[in-house]
Amino acid sequence: MSKHTEEEKSIDIGQVYTKSEKFVDSNKKPIMAAVLIIVLAVGAWFAYKAYIGGQETEAQENIWKSQYYFSVDSLDKALEGDGQYFGFEYIADNYKGTKSANLANYYIGLIYKEKGDLSIAIDYLKKADIDDEVLSTVAIGSIGDCYADLGDYDEALNYFNKAISNSDNSFTTPIYLNKAAIAYEFLSNYKKAADYYQQIVDDYPESAEAGKVKKNLAKVQQLAD
Repeated sequence: MSKHTEEEKSIDIGQVYTKSEKFVDSNKKPIMAAVLIIVLAVGAWFAYKAYIGGQETEAQENIWKSQYYFSVDSLDKALEGDGQYFGFEYIADNYKGTKSANLANYYIGLIYKEKGDLSIAIDYLKKADIDDEVLSTVAIGSIGDCYADLGDYDEALNYFNKAISNSDNSFTTPIYLNKAAIAYEFLSNYKKAADYYQQIVDDYPESAEAGKVKKNLAKVQQLAD
């Protein structure tokens, strides 16, 4: 490289630095404001994570008791607590954003479904954002059950099909295939009902539903012809 070229390069670099310095000087306040916003956002995120972690611990210390009451069919205590431990409703309202609150929404939805308060059940089940594949499938399918009990079979089918798509396993899938087939029967779509019953027999022959649906399958096949 010639001396002349090196000098030109040195001048170019110097000009770049000068322009950069001028840009920083003229935009110092906006740059500092942007940096401050980033720092505050990162700090807020870490503070939120720490807060949620503490909330999760508190919620877990209470939710196990509500789960126990649910398992022994003591639904009011599961919802409201027993005076020593908080119930699902308190956990859902006061520990929002935690896994325990989402799980509480799931249980509350099931309890109100059992009580026959279907609209309330649907609201809570829709809020149940659960990581567990089986529980999330049951939550979706239970919304379908509520709509079916309300006589809205189109919306019931929407959720039964979502439950079928959410998880492919030998436990929940034949259950919701069966429920979807029954809903299609109510809508007089016997061809579709037959397809769903047939899928249970073909794909899940060991399931409890497979032995139960054969009569229904024969019936809807006749009606579909």
